[in-house]
Amino acid sequence: MTDTPGVSDPVAGKTTGASSAGVQSSGRTAARGMAWTALSLVVSKLLSFGSQVALGYLLAVDTYAIFALLTTAMIFVNGFQNPGVSKMLIQQHDRLDEILPDYSAFALWLGSIGLVLFLVVGIGFEMTYDVRPLFWVIALAGLSIPLKAATTVYMAVMSVNYDFRAISMAEMKRSLFYYVVLVGAAALGAAGYTMALALAAATLFHVALLKRATPGLRLSWKLTPRRFWQMTVEMRWVLLSSFLFALGMNGDYLLLGEMLSAEELGYYFFGFTLVANLTVMISMGINQALLPLFSKLKHDLAQLRRQYLRISGAVTLMISILCIGLVGIGPMLVHLVWGGKWDPAIVVVVSIAAVLPVRLTANLAGVVFESQGAWGWRLMTLIWDAGFILICAFVGATLDGFNGATIAVALQRLVSGLLTFPLAANMIGIAPRRTVGFFARCFTVYGAVVVAMLLADPWRGVSVHDSTLILRPMLETAAALAVFLAYNLAFNRELMVAMLGILRRKKTP
Repeated sequence: MTDTPGVSDPVAGKTTGASSAGVQSSGRTAARGMAWTALSLVVSKLLSFGSQVALGYLLAVDTYAIFALLTTAMIFVNGFQNPGVSKMLIQQHDRLDEILPDYSAFALWLGSIGLVLFLVVGIGFEMTYDVRPLFWVIALAGLSIPLKAATTVYMAVMSVNYDFRAISMAEMKRSLFYYVVLVGAAALGAAGYTMALALAAATLFHVALLKRATPGLRLSWKLTPRRFWQMTVEMRWVLLSSFLFALGMNGDYLLLGEMLSAEELGYYFFGFTLVANLTVMISMGINQALLPLFSKLKHDLAQLRRQYLRISGAVTLMISILCIGLVGIGPMLVHLVWGGKWDPAIVVVVSIAAVLPVRLTANLAGVVFESQGAWGWRLMTLIWDAGFILICAFVGATLDGFNGATIAVALQRLVSGLLTFPLAANMIGIAPRRTVGFFARCFTVYGAVVVAMLLADPWRGVSVHDSTLILRPMLETAAALAVFLAYNLAFNRELMVAMLGILRRKKTP
């Protein structure tokens, strides 16, 4: 398909006036969506960190092994609680009223089937892993699966209407409720049941919030078996993609649950909870804000190219700033906050934070594949991602146990972004040299700064208590941030402005 004339195109490097209103409109839409996403993220992360401080004191290390295996079990039903219905509704937004009854019924029935399957998975996990009480924890968490399926329908309709404010407000309230229940259950002695209880209760609360925000929306259960089967066949690639995405994100726990001790798995999961949850929240926000926008631009490739590079650069810039802080002072904070209890998790925090900005580009690429309906490409990248993380986790744990697995999985995350983002860029007509330039602009100085901090050994603040030595990593991190920001102000001013526009919820040029 040829490009639409009169649209700003970074590949061509020129802009005509005929479509400036459209570019500005989509820019405002993306900025508004990402602004609410950013606010939701900040609130959620503050609550998450606060709850993890408390849980780090309240729960034993091996309790986090139960949390890791519960997360692993969710891999097998991810397609049932998030069956791709939201993506189909967004893609076919122009027929929303017509297709909503069937798709909502499909989501609810598939979620109910997922609950039954989850109980079967729980039995298998109980027999495989020497961690108790695993089955009953999984059974309790399973109550959230059909409820989660309902939330995807509500949020899809709200996304089509660009109602990002209501989505984010509901998410912030859900987060507050979840973490209050989480910490309260741990304080009352729920132990391994803590996460499952909070998950089921918060998902029910989330459904109530979304239902209240969409008073005219009614979900349907009416669907004939024949129609259900037809929709399953039609959405087979979406369902398979949901499973593969979950496997690619959490497949390492599947192997490491057998290869590491319960305590090591607990440290591993704790470290990922501090950093990888950032990826999960941003990924959700990217899909909420960008999938509707990119879907409506799928026939306007010139503008899609512009938005893809511009928004990707702004988002990765924002996350790079956060990750420089995590690499620099993360070890010191983990040690000081928990008094050394979780020090073995520091290697996970630093390793994953260092590669997170590059990894995030894979999520942005996934939005492009889905908005274009390129399920073959999406499936191919997810198969590779899922297979590679299993290989890396196995090889790393075999060679060097806990530390080896951590480093190997971090490398997998890095390679995933380096391969997936260029594929999506090429699919929408962005020249390879343009993609190489994008990576060079966004990550060359970031990589140099992170390597310099690692060579300076941010771990030294963990083993000392002298205030001047504890202050040193903070000063070095501030210097690293100053260098990174100075470079971007000089050479990436457009991305800096776009990032500030997202944070301020203002129009960017």
